[in-house]
Amino acid sequence: MIFRTPTADDKPLLDAYLLEHTEHGERKVPGVSGYRTMDFPEWLEMIKTASAIGNEFGRSELFLCFEGGVLVGLMSVRYDMPAPLLEMYGNIGYNVRPSERRKGYATEMLRFGLAFCREKGLDNAVLGCYRDNIASAKTIEKCGGILSRETAPDSEGRVCLYYDIPL
Repeated sequence: MIFRTPTADDKPLLDAYLLEHTEHGERKVPGVSGYRTMDFPEWLEMIKTASAIGNEFGRSELFLCFEGGVLVGLMSVRYDMPAPLLEMYGNIGYNVRPSERRKGYATEMLRFGLAFCREKGLDNAVLGCYRDNIASAKTIEKCGGILSRETAPDSEGRVCLYYDIPL
């Protein structure tokens, strides 16, 4: 896989990626906060700022994840986060486009994200997923995740599982 940060030329790729999620009935796509409400140059600048100096979530990198020239996933790696936000969002969020699921991409992406966290000096990564997202829970566990807690149901009745992964 090839992992890289977004550039000004990536808007058509990201638009098609998000459209596929929408057509699959998915309203929320992790890693693209603000994309649908901001102009693309403004969104791209926000991503670059989060990497260079950080924001209220600490510092983060957004990676576009490619296989064979196809944008198969997005991954946000957050580090240097305030503790309350870390407990809520975790260090790594990833998603795979619906047509590319069940091919091992999430595992490869998560392994890359964990190595990136290690390079940034973290000794533990926190990840969360909804309890009904069995594929994500299995991916996290395959990469060394140890279940540390689960939340009470949210307003939609969904429970979130949180895992620690020692680095």
